[in-house]
Amino acid sequence: MTNNWITIFDNTQEARIVYVSESITDSTSWEPEEVIGREAYDLFHPGDHKSLRKVHLANVYNEKMSSMVSYRFLTKSGSYIRVETITHYCHDVIIGSNYLYDPDSADHKARANSVDEVFVCRPDGSLQLAGAWNDRQEQISLSLEKVWNKKDHRIILTQERRFCLILNRFAEAMNIVYVSKMAAELVSLDIEKAIGMPFIKFVQAKDLPSLLSQIDLVREHDMVVRLRFDWVIDKEKGLSEPVEAILSSTDDGFVMVFRLAPRLFMD
Repeated sequence: MTNNWITIFDNTQEARIVYVSESITDSTSWEPEEVIGREAYDLFHPGDHKSLRKVHLANVYNEKMSSMVSYRFLTKSGSYIRVETITHYCHDVIIGSNYLYDPDSADHKARANSVDEVFVCRPDGSLQLAGAWNDRQEQISLSLEKVWNKKDHRIILTQERRFCLILNRFAEAMNIVYVSKMAAELVSLDIEKAIGMPFIKFVQAKDLPSLLSQIDLVREHDMVVRLRFDWVIDKEKGLSEPVEAILSSTDDGFVMVFRLAPRLFMD
């Protein structure tokens, strides 16, 4: 039995579920097809809705690479379990790596120490900021309270282009099992042909040892790491693109979100 799973949401204010991995059944008794297409808030405790909407909208607006929030999740029996979700914002979708909440576990502490922000939905309906690496508390509070401009249920803003992958964590080559559409634009990836291909095929040999060692850390501790390497576009022509990625892990696969690495030229 596993205690974690992957969810992909659209980036509307309803956070509609577009994908969920099979291990959700072990923890909640829901089958994937029973929750795909539903608004995520249907599965959250009503007392947590206000806090989760704040976190969700702030993640979309601020395009957070990694934040984590714990809250109450509805099981098929009608009871609630407490889970924590690492959220990765990825342009047109939001990916969540979900875990049963155990604040005393080493894996929880590893996750909390490696994400940008940690939030806790408290039983009284309030939202607690339990940790933050990059932003001051006052900046985060202002972001959570901001009123966003929306059109057709989507927040209006200029978005950084990103793509995401889900990889088979049990295969040595870490074959690709899911890829989002933006990969075609950013790294010229053929979306249909990419499914089943080895991820390591797209990593230059010079980057592979360092990347594999960091992936091993994620595999062992379910923590979050940041990666930077050259994505191979065409090996024969010597074409590649520097990318940055953030990586988290569940029993159903590795979750990676990519963006093009910034390029600075100094005189």
